[in-house]
Amino acid sequence: MSVMLIVVFSTTGIAQENATDFLKDYYPIGAFIQYTNNSKGTVVKEDPTVNYGLPSYVTAQYGFVYNIYQTKRWNFKTGLILKPKALKESLNFTIEQTDANFDFPITTVLSGDDKMWSFPLIAEYIVPISNKVKWIIAPSFTISIYKDFGGSGLNSRGPSPAARMIFVNDDRSDKPLHTSAELSTGFYFPLKHIMLQPEIRYSKSFNTLKSGSYTTENYRTTPNSSTGTFKQSGDYWGFSLTVYIKKKGRNR
Repeated sequence: MSVMLIVVFSTTGIAQENATDFLKDYYPIGAFIQYTNNSKGTVVKEDPTVNYGLPSYVTAQYGFVYNIYQTKRWNFKTGLILKPKALKESLNFTIEQTDANFDFPITTVLSGDDKMWSFPLIAEYIVPISNKVKWIIAPSFTISIYKDFGGSGLNSRGPSPAARMIFVNDDRSDKPLHTSAELSTGFYFPLKHIMLQPEIRYSKSFNTLKSGSYTTENYRTTPNSSTGTFKQSGDYWGFSLTVYIKKKGRNR
């Protein structure tokens, strides 16, 4: 009889244990770093011989996340993430277009002091797959604040003033907010003194990160001038790692 009672109480205790209870063994703040592969931009060209594109590019993000509330299988958290932003351009002015002695290819990353401070709102659904390892899937919504992204006005690039492209960037000064939704999946891996949380995520922007137009001037080919538009969405794939520190005296 006593053996049966022990089994019943043990089973009841396991059933009542929440999937998020393991988080209590760690400090709620985690250090966050992520490498993102930013999606290539779109370019609409009036003249298809203009060799201008916005390739994909890699940037790093870093900051911290904070676990604010847990219930059963759900962990809700927020944080502060710094996202240095950039715009990668590829151009190729050909011999025929410039009448120079060689092709003039350019690949450059425009960044300067451009950055975004992001505040994610994350809901993690946690599924235990062993005594220690937990699988998570997490939808989230992110609000980001621009700081001097791209600016506005004119700039030009080319092998010489005689053949060049003039760019007009949109003015973002009156649009300081950028919003996006993310979906991530990954695992919690508790170790002796720390806990690791690697994740793969996809971010979809709700508004354009950067856009503008360009004009070609004085090409030696026909037509010797044309216009086009460009747009960078801000979408990306990312791989992130969050590190939590274990509390002293927690030996679970």
